[in-house]
Amino acid sequence: MNCFFDTCTDAINFAIETKSFGAFFSQEKNQNQNVHIHECCEIFLCIEGGRTFLIDGTVYDIEDGDLFIINQFEAHKVVPLDKGKFSRYILHVHPSFLYSASFGEVNLSDCFYSSGKITKISLTNEEKENFVSFFEELKLSRSYGDETYKKLRVAEILLEINRLFSMHNQNSPAKSSHKTIQLAVDYINKNFDSPINLETVARNAFISPTQLSRLFKQYCGTTVAKYIVSKRITEAKKLLLEGKSVTETAFMCGFNDYANFIRTFKKAVGVSPGKYKSA
Repeated sequence: MNCFFDTCTDAINFAIETKSFGAFFSQEKNQNQNVHIHECCEIFLCIEGGRTFLIDGTVYDIEDGDLFIINQFEAHKVVPLDKGKFSRYILHVHPSFLYSASFGEVNLSDCFYSSGKITKISLTNEEKENFVSFFEELKLSRSYGDETYKKLRVAEILLEINRLFSMHNQNSPAKSSHKTIQLAVDYINKNFDSPINLETVARNAFISPTQLSRLFKQYCGTTVAKYIVSKRITEAKKLLLEGKSVTETAFMCGFNDYANFIRTFKKAVGVSPGKYKSA
């Protein structure tokens, strides 16, 4: 069972197709990647070279050894430091695997969906090396029981994350030290269903549009306009799965142009809102 891939896209596609998991390691910076969402939960382990991580409206500073836990409804984008390597392991896990691998009182999905969910855990050196070992084992191919072995390793990764989650969930994760960026993101999160643009967001973050554009790109790795769209699409996915109609969803997510909503959703998600709702 080859579950370790050269690209993040291949890892995601394999996890979706098999309803299991796909892993990925990279030292490339991939600066052109936009804020995105996908159908899998994600475990992101930074080895070195991360700057900030924008996840579902919060900007987190990254230190080496930070572990991030992201579910499929949380739009996200990582920003590396300008110099040096950006090394990280990523594991994409399909929600079906989380439930199939859970037994008795142990629910491996807790760390992704619990009401006490935290997003960032700063690992000790020992904990980091432990996770690196887990990931490296997923690269190996065995002549006997390979698929079973890898499923057990991923279940062990999830079990360890949930153990850490239970230890850390009373502590607030460290957010970005840049308060202006967090003000801007918070305003977008609260007002994505209204007509907003760069000027509106800048005014409510008490900064000029030019300055906000520069800082947003630096700390979030994207533009204000693209983040607004990603937030709207993320909320649209939730509403469609809750049973809202495509028309209701478009209006509730700030899309006054129905055709634009269909076009934007399909570009971001890969299928139309109607197909996503009925899938």
